[in-house]
Amino acid sequence: MLDSYGAIIRGDSLQKRLALVFTGHDLAEGGLKVLKILKQKSIKGSFFLTGDFLRTPKFHSVIDEIKKNKHYLSAHSDKHLLFSDWSNRNGLLVTKDSFMHDLEMNFRELDKLGFRSDNKYFIPSYEWYNKEIVAWSKEMGYIPINYTPGLRTAADYSYPEMGKRYLSSDDIEMGIWKESKQPNGLNGFIVLVHMGTDVRRKDKFYDRLGKIVDQLKKEGYQFVDIRELVQ
Repeated sequence: MLDSYGAIIRGDSLQKRLALVFTGHDLAEGGLKVLKILKQKSIKGSFFLTGDFLRTPKFHSVIDEIKKNKHYLSAHSDKHLLFSDWSNRNGLLVTKDSFMHDLEMNFRELDKLGFRSDNKYFIPSYEWYNKEIVAWSKEMGYIPINYTPGLRTAADYSYPEMGKRYLSSDDIEMGIWKESKQPNGLNGFIVLVHMGTDVRRKDKFYDRLGKIVDQLKKEGYQFVDIRELVQ
């Protein structure tokens, strides 16, 4: 399933499979915890990290664990650029050349770490883009993906001081079980979780990941990496 901009937002809605995807730029205090949960539950995750993340020494333990456990790792923009305007999504904030340079630099960092093989999917930074960004990506040979609409797990970055934009982990989890009761449930869903969030958020959603995985397994869902879900 594609969104109106051309990015992939869902796999086969008739199969009880879903993909857990994780993004990272400047925060990753929950990275090793997430990786431990994935290992304990014997499932694969798909990680999308910026070039800045990959170059930051304090995150190398997370990267090493991703590589050791053979999770999928791909790009999320080299410098975590905002590609299009928040108030006018069609309004570009980058030129074609600057976008392509940024994305290629991200993939070069992945190259250095040995992650380039079969590596064509990426999540645009801020999960915010438009038709031009998607078209430029495909011109480079890369395929943009985004989380499936319906869930609010991507709001796990928010914190109380953000007012109405804040979403508690209780509300986020409640949304998962509500969506699972819809026709076709979570079949083919791309579920995005952040490995790191602002210190002002005390209820870290990734702390619930193990429990949620257990419940979804009981409901018959299979966890696959992004390649299996959308190919």
